[in-house]
Amino acid sequence: MSKNLSAAVSVDIDTLASIYKGQGCRRPGGYTHAEMRMGLENLSRFLETYRVRATLFMVGNDMQVSRNHDAIRAMNIAGHEIANHTLSHAQGFRLLPSEEKEAEIAGMEKICEEIIGSRPVGFRSPGWNIGDDAIAILLQRGYTYDSSINPTIVMPLLKVLHWYAMRSRDREERTTMGHLHYMCAPARPYRSSANNLGRRGKNGIVEIPVTATPFFRLPFWATFFLAAGEGYFRACFRFLKWNRWPIHLLFHLSDFVDYSHPELVDQIPDSGEGMYVPQALRVPLSEKLPLFQKVMDTMAGDYSFFTLRAWVDHFA
Repeated sequence: MSKNLSAAVSVDIDTLASIYKGQGCRRPGGYTHAEMRMGLENLSRFLETYRVRATLFMVGNDMQVSRNHDAIRAMNIAGHEIANHTLSHAQGFRLLPSEEKEAEIAGMEKICEEIIGSRPVGFRSPGWNIGDDAIAILLQRGYTYDSSINPTIVMPLLKVLHWYAMRSRDREERTTMGHLHYMCAPARPYRSSANNLGRRGKNGIVEIPVTATPFFRLPFWATFFLAAGEGYFRACFRFLKWNRWPIHLLFHLSDFVDYSHPELVDQIPDSGEGMYVPQALRVPLSEKLPLFQKVMDTMAGDYSFFTLRAWVDHFA
């Protein structure tokens, strides 16, 4: 069968240090950044098997750790796209004043340029927690696309669960997924309006949403595969393929990290203390990788893969 269906892989490269901001760590001295180096190396080997080049949304503060620079540069040299995930992984990005939003975006740009010699052209807000005023900032700063919309029907449930799971944190850290009406945004790549990221228009930014299935808008990303199992993935994939749907497959750094490693085993927060602990932190790497291999094996037979930047250029 000819591969005339298109797909992209993106990965949120956010560490425990950037997500939890020092809270919840059981290790004296706080979080280490060993997981970033380990995760990038595992991710690189995983993607190379399929000759896939991914888009990596990186946090500026995580990038600054000097011992991870070689791994970051290696990913860039290998052809993976480095994109902007803010300077500090500001979970409450949507609630920030415009000048603070711009500072978060610009801060990561500066660090990125220092390390790999170029600025990103793609942006994703932490937790998909973006607002419409970010459109003008991104366009003014020369961004080609945004990828902060997650148009799934389960958004209200995920918002409530995250608000409860992060109950020990400040209000800004408990919010997620942006405006509620984004759940009704187009589920395929589109150009937004100038003042509403969730609507089609002519003067906004290209939006590449995380994939949700047609009609039912069920989530289709790695976290859900871990929680719901291989059967869930296969059922959703068959529906996507039958509708000839482009797929934007989302992973996280934690999907490729073994948190039983001696450097990391004592860093996972206690969920009983009002801290959300993602599924990927609790599942061994030996169980995660086989599932993700089945996902990629299944998709690779029918889909051609692009970075998000190349995807925008290809369909411009």
